[in-house]
Amino acid sequence: MRLPEHLELLLTDEPVLDVYAYGPWRVPDGLFEEVAARIDALAADPRAVDLTTDEHKLLTLPASLVTAEIFGILAFLPGGGAIKAGSWSQLPERLLNRHLVNPGPLSTRMTRWDAPGGRWRPPVDWLVEAPDRELAIELARECLGVLEGIEPLDERRRALLRLYDDPPACDVNLPKMELREHWHAHADDAAVASIPELLGPVGYLEWVCAGLLAAYEHLTNVAPREESVESHLIQLLLQGSLEHVPAELAVALGEDRYRELQQRFSGERRGFKAGAWQEQTRAWLVRALVSGAADACRAWLDMSMRFVAIVQGLPGDPWFPKAEWIPVGQFQTDLRRLYAPRRHVVNPLIEELRVTSGAVAEPAARPELATSLVGQPEVTAALDELTRGKEPVRLLLTGPDGTGKRDAAQELGKALALGRDPLWVTDNLFSGQRLSDAVAKLHADARDCAGDRLLIIEGLDGVVADPGNGEALAAELHRLLAVHPDLQLVALCDTGGDERIREINPVLPQRFRIARTRPFDAGGHAELFRRALDKHGVRATRHAIEAAGALLEATPPTQTLRNARLAPHLADQVVAAVRARTADGGELVVRKQDIPETLDTAQSIGNPLAELRDLTGLETVKHEIALLVAGTHAARLRGESGLRITPPTRHMVFTGNPGTGKTMVARLLGRIYRRLGVLSSGHLVEASRAHLVGEYIGQTAPRTRRLVERAIGGVLFIDEAYTLTQSPLKGDYGHEAIAELVKLMEDHREDLVVIVAGYQQEMAEFLAANPGLDSRFPKQLHFPDYTDDELLTVFEQLAAADGFRMADGTQEVLRSMLRRAPRGPSFGNGRLMRNMLDVAVANQADRVASAAVTAKRAERKGDKPPRMPSKKELITLTAEDLPPLLDHPEEFFGLYL
Repeated sequence: MRLPEHLELLLTDEPVLDVYAYGPWRVPDGLFEEVAARIDALAADPRAVDLTTDEHKLLTLPASLVTAEIFGILAFLPGGGAIKAGSWSQLPERLLNRHLVNPGPLSTRMTRWDAPGGRWRPPVDWLVEAPDRELAIELARECLGVLEGIEPLDERRRALLRLYDDPPACDVNLPKMELREHWHAHADDAAVASIPELLGPVGYLEWVCAGLLAAYEHLTNVAPREESVESHLIQLLLQGSLEHVPAELAVALGEDRYRELQQRFSGERRGFKAGAWQEQTRAWLVRALVSGAADACRAWLDMSMRFVAIVQGLPGDPWFPKAEWIPVGQFQTDLRRLYAPRRHVVNPLIEELRVTSGAVAEPAARPELATSLVGQPEVTAALDELTRGKEPVRLLLTGPDGTGKRDAAQELGKALALGRDPLWVTDNLFSGQRLSDAVAKLHADARDCAGDRLLIIEGLDGVVADPGNGEALAAELHRLLAVHPDLQLVALCDTGGDERIREINPVLPQRFRIARTRPFDAGGHAELFRRALDKHGVRATRHAIEAAGALLEATPPTQTLRNARLAPHLADQVVAAVRARTADGGELVVRKQDIPETLDTAQSIGNPLAELRDLTGLETVKHEIALLVAGTHAARLRGESGLRITPPTRHMVFTGNPGTGKTMVARLLGRIYRRLGVLSSGHLVEASRAHLVGEYIGQTAPRTRRLVERAIGGVLFIDEAYTLTQSPLKGDYGHEAIAELVKLMEDHREDLVVIVAGYQQEMAEFLAANPGLDSRFPKQLHFPDYTDDELLTVFEQLAAADGFRMADGTQEVLRSMLRRAPRGPSFGNGRLMRNMLDVAVANQADRVASAAVTAKRAERKGDKPPRMPSKKELITLTAEDLPPLLDHPEEFFGLYL
């Protein structure tokens, strides 16, 4: 199965500009640098050097009118709403980089794409500001001239040049919109054929619809789809967020089809879901792709994107599409996934079945590698293959955390017996660095290891997926593997890491032998448990080991306690119990009854619902959580009865002042949901702005992903979440963290609850900062301030938990202090009680210690000593132990918060 020859360039790592209407084009070395130099020279031309504007939002001000004109031309030349893709598709960033006010990182990722709107104006767009229209047209023509050599744009560029050479006979000083109509009418058929936008919005829409219907008909012939043409057009309109059928389609499609669309639009709209449509369309394109219709797929994508751009821009020109549900990026990924060269590994079943059918398999030429890995046959086979081969080791290990990837890398390092110990490098060493520093480190590590040292990169998928430097580092690593043919390299990745790398750099994974680890089954866990017992010097019965394996397989992981790390955790608990029941000197033997029925990886004991009920105050919160619990029970009953259930979104907002129990309730809620089977572990991960937001470009999204990964199976509690949107700094990354969080919340909604907390007003502003936030948090619980009586109860409970009691009269003194304390947003509630208790305990310790010292001193002098503090006095807090009653209550917070 091969791609058409002209598309095979998309499977390389060459610099490619892929305008879909033209096809992939290899950018000649040095061409873009030459074009950029031409642009700079034109901007510095004496005729243009003084022509500037202070209005452009993307160019450094004052901006040259020439560069502003070229910026607009670059958006228009690919086509109105046309798809522009490829590893070198960022034309403004590459050709006008030094003129941009905020140039972004240059991408070399082949899956990158965009669809600029590119409206056409007369050849005096920004140059209309020039005092002389004749000069404006002359410079506009030269702006097109400096772009010569970019072949995918050249046909349209030359058509515009012909227009400029033969302008319409009209006053060049007319307003732009009137000039535009003259130019449209003056364009000949050849110009319109190359630039259909000259037909005007309705004419261009008609041209796009004709191409769209032709592409759709071709694709449905090779990959049938159960929908009518009318349904297909309506779904594209809905994908473009349109709320009605544009009247212009009556011209573009004909009145009969237009009326059909109008009649069916409301019904189609009610059941339309953009995400589901996108996935169905992606699958349809894949079927057409493997049927040999790659070019037709690209034509349909291009026309669909233009269709969305023009209908969104009506009654004006096509503009940047406001939605991107058309699966362009997914199609490009699928194209490489299906057609990129792959290694082939012989399945051992071929030889095994050949033996059973009477054929004699050839004996193994060399012994297998001795390895201690458990339950990882694919990795074991890869290690055996690499240690027996003569080629340099290039191994990519991908799989869940705790499945032996590090052990495999270490064993490979020992088996290779190179001159030095392996060099371990993690993705954190590259995070947040400047690109030049990160590349320099990668080069230094490669030079250091080439020939006599194994280089192990842990988290290679994280390195290349870094939005700041990842693509450049992936390309650099690919070069280093060619520059250092004797470099031995092992890369470790999470599950699916090879696919994430392939999306960034399709060629890089081809340089590696890929092996995948897998979660352990009951037998694998049993063997790991037996080995963990061996380290304790304890043996176990066969039934005990089997029971441990079954228990570990059923145990949900929590944070980093997962897979192979579960067995030592269980072994520690079991061995401690066996030691406790075994007489001194007796043999330690683990029996089946020593294996617990469940393994609590979250290390939580007790009944969380009872603990919630016992909390002071919070009656409204308790009632709301009781409703959530009841809803979960009811959903389970419906499911057991065979009824359809839709899992609710369980993310929540907690509002309230400090110390009102928000964190405590979040922790209990995680345990409650675990008991109900909603969450797999129920642990709590506490976070703040500092845990999510990075200091440099590229840090925030990976940092947010790592935090969410720690919380999967439990509750992620983000305190003072509103700080993510309140930074006064320009370019703050808080909104990037929110965007990444919103996506991850949806990806892991089945086994993750996110709770954001903070002051009530600030949290309302936080939810309004991102369009997707409010809908992601359907439940909002307010935690009111404690009353004085509730605070007294909290103080007593905290004191009792620390082993103290309160003397008579102490409560009234404390109540008097609370009555005078100002109640504002900074009031500490339960946290204030904790701090006051600490002060009281310190004062009480000073009092009883002084009394004891005085008694001992009197005893040494022979005086009648005062009585030593009694046991009851040692645990009693009196009114004099409390903090002093202040003359100025506003000082209350400064001392005790």
